[in-house]
Amino acid sequence: MYSGLYAGDSLFTLTPLQVAGVVALAALLAALALSASWRMMRGRRWPVRLALAALAFWLFEWLAPQVFYTYYRVIIPSLPAQWVIGWLPGPAALGELLTFQGQTSLSAHSRGVLGWLLVASALWPRRDAAN
Repeated sequence: MYSGLYAGDSLFTLTPLQVAGVVALAALLAALALSASWRMMRGRRWPVRLALAALAFWLFEWLAPQVFYTYYRVIIPSLPAQWVIGWLPGPAALGELLTFQGQTSLSAHSRGVLGWLLVASALWPRRDAAN
């Protein structure tokens, strides 16, 4: 069993194949979020790009739990069919993720990294906008 920073992470209760599925799903969702936000940002000035990055991160935080729960229902058939999306996350919750002050889990830290990647993609100098 893992004994480092993420020792209590529920991810380590899964088999290696199941973990690989979670990682692949997370990578796919992150790539989709980055790709979609990149397309939405095209041709816009940096303040608008930054607002769109924040919107993309906010929507990811709100909707992704349902996608992951659906995957968990596939690998753990005894889980009930239910809607796990709650209220929209507030600025404090997003801030905790971006500052890595929330729970110590691979999920939380990965989501924080995604948030910073979205911010970086918004602030990255572009030729297609007047910056």
